Amino acid sequence: MSTKGLNRVLRILIAAASLAAPAVKAENWFIKDGTEKPDAKPLRVYGLVQPTFQADFSDKLEGLGGAEAQHNGEHSAYSSIPPGQSSTSSFYLFRVRLGVRGLIEPKINYEVVGEYGVNALTTKAQNDFNVELAEGSVTLNHIPGVRVRMGLFKVPGPEEAMRTAIDYVNFTNVTFRLINYQPVERNPNVSSLKGVPADAKTGVRAFRDTGVQLFDAFRFGQQEFTYAAMLANGSSLNQIDDNRNKAVYGRLQWSWIFDDTQDHYYDTARQDLSLFGWYQRGDQAFDDKNYKAVRQGVGFSYVKQPYHLTAEYMWGEGMIVLSSSFRNEPYLVFPESENEGRGWYVDAGMFVTRNIALEARYDVLELLPNDRQMETTFKTTTLGLQYYFSKRNRIALNYEFRDYDLAAVPVSAEFANNTRQLNRSLDDRLAIQYTLRF
Repeated sequence: MSTKGLNRVLRILIAAASLAAPAVKAENWFIKDGTEKPDAKPLRVYGLVQPTFQADFSDKLEGLGGAEAQHNGEHSAYSSIPPGQSSTSSFYLFRVRLGVRGLIEPKINYEVVGEYGVNALTTKAQNDFNVELAEGSVTLNHIPGVRVRMGLFKVPGPEEAMRTAIDYVNFTNVTFRLINYQPVERNPNVSSLKGVPADAKTGVRAFRDTGVQLFDAFRFGQQEFTYAAMLANGSSLNQIDDNRNKAVYGRLQWSWIFDDTQDHYYDTARQDLSLFGWYQRGDQAFDDKNYKAVRQGVGFSYVKQPYHLTAEYMWGEGMIVLSSSFRNEPYLVFPESENEGRGWYVDAGMFVTRNIALEARYDVLELLPNDRQMETTFKTTTLGLQYYFSKRNRIALNYEFRDYDLAAVPVSAEFANNTRQLNRSLDDRLAIQYTLRF
C-alpha cells in the first residue's frame, strides 16, 4: 500500500466523514427470494436505485511495443470504469431494478424483475445498454419440505452472488471474474499466441439461469438447515438451451439464529452464524463445441450486532475467460478442462454508531495457475465507510487498493515488456454509491 495511496485515503475519509449503505449480510436467500409470507398480498411493487460515481487513479500506458504500441497514451481496460470502459471517472446509474411479487393462491407465489442501468447484466455487445428481464419465476409450495421454483432467477452459489445488494460498490474479483460467467463467441479475425480470441455475445449471466429448483428450510429451535438443488439450461439469460446439456447447481447451509429482537442499528440483516457449501457444473457452448465448467466453494457468514464477518473460498476448473488488458480488444478464452481458477475473500465490519458502519475486505483471485505463462493474480483491499439514513436509504464510500500481476512468465520479450507496463500503470480506485430500496 503506497504512501501516496494512504495519503489519498486519509484526505477522502476526512472530507467524507459524514458519509457512508444498508448492508444485507447473512440470510436465508432461498426463502427470502423464492417464497412469500402467508399474509402476503397478490401484488407488491419493489425496487432498487443506485446512482454511482467511480474514479480510477491509474496512469496512462506508455512504453508498449509491437502491435500493442497503438495503446500508448491510453488507459488499460483494468483502469477503465466497467462495463463501457470508455472513461476512468464517471457518474452513472449503476442499477435501476423494478419488480413485482406476491401470493396468487395460498401455496403459489411469483416474482418478476426488470433491470435497467449501466452494468454488466444489461450491457450487450458494442456497449448497447438495454432493459433486461432479470428474474421471472413461480414457486409451488404444495409438497411439505420440497418447494418447487420454476423460471429465471439466481442459482445456488456463493454468498456475494445470492445477496440483493452487496455492501460494496464492486464485487470481489473471485466472484466477478470466476463465477459471473460471460457468454462469448470466437473472433476469427484475431490471432493470439495463447488462448482463443473471443467477443462478448451478451451481457453477463449475473449469477442467473433458467430452470427448476427444489428447495426448503427446516427450523429446529435456533438451528436452521437449508438445501437447494437446481437443474437449468446453463446458457445466457432469456434464451433457450444452446447445447442440449443441462447445468446443475446446489447449496447446503446450516445456520444458528441469534436473538434479533433488539433494533439498535440500521442493519436489515438477520443475525446468525451460517456455514455453507455450494457446487455448479455445466457445459458451455463455444466455437461449435461444448466445454466443461465446474465451480464450487465453501464459506461462513457471521452477523451479530454490531459486528459482521464473512469469508469464502472458491475454486473451479474448465473454461476460463480472461478479460482483455486493452480497451476494444477481444477476451482470451481457455476452454479446456485442465484450466483452473481459485480465490478467496474476507470481509469484516462493525457499526460504530447507529448510522455509521466501517468495513474492510481483502480478496484474492488466481486465474490459470496451471499455465505459468498466462497465470494472472488479482489482489484487492477495499476500505468502506457507510452511512444509513434509514434501513432502506444509504450512501457508501469505498477505496480500493489494487495489486494485479497479469503474467508470471512471459510468452515473449515483447509480451513481458507490455505486461510490465500494464502492471506498472495500475493504481487505486474510489467509488461512491447511493442506494434506495423500496
